Amino acid sequence: MLLAKLLLLPVAVASSVTIYMSSVPTTSSPQIAVIPSPIPLVQISYDADQTTGTVTSYTPPQGSYTSDHLLRIGLLDTKAGAWTGVLTSAASFAEEYKKKFVVHVDEKGEPYHVGFSTSEKGAGGELEVEIVKREAGPRPVLNRPIVLNAEGRIDSKEPEKSFFQKYWWMIAIFLVIQFVVGGGKE
Repeated sequence: MLLAKLLLLPVAVASSVTIYMSSVPTTSSPQIAVIPSPIPLVQISYDADQTTGTVTSYTPPQGSYTSDHLLRIGLLDTKAGAWTGVLTSAASFAEEYKKKFVVHVDEKGEPYHVGFSTSEKGAGGELEVEIVKREAGPRPVLNRPIVLNAEGRIDSKEPEKSFFQKYWWMIAIFLVIQFVVGGGKE
């Protein structure tokens, strides 16, 4: 009996995702450069049921990038030829910043989007990985019966207001008048 229960427990399947980086050409140059093919930036292993992942490998961007140079960070779907991710400054990869990768996964644990942010380096490691699982959004309540009163109208009683809710504007006028009249006597 105990063995059967243990076999029925869900098995945590570790997955991995490769996040790619690609340089975006600047428009200020007279020649429009071709975007080079994306290169692997970080390899992350994760369990979709956990909120954190671990970095398996990390290769920071190489080359001389100016602070206004833009880099694409994201997932590359080679089958569909689609890119999903974010755009960031090359300055985000400077040594004084802590990097945070946010991997958004669907209900099956498959990654569908990647986020990236930086913060000042403090205690802890240089890289941080967060796993965010997609949740169902709010749903409307449909086919709820409409309750009518004896006259056939929707019963919509307003809640009773307090004294201050009813007469706040009169109190405000009174205080302004007192301030104006009282301020002139000095």
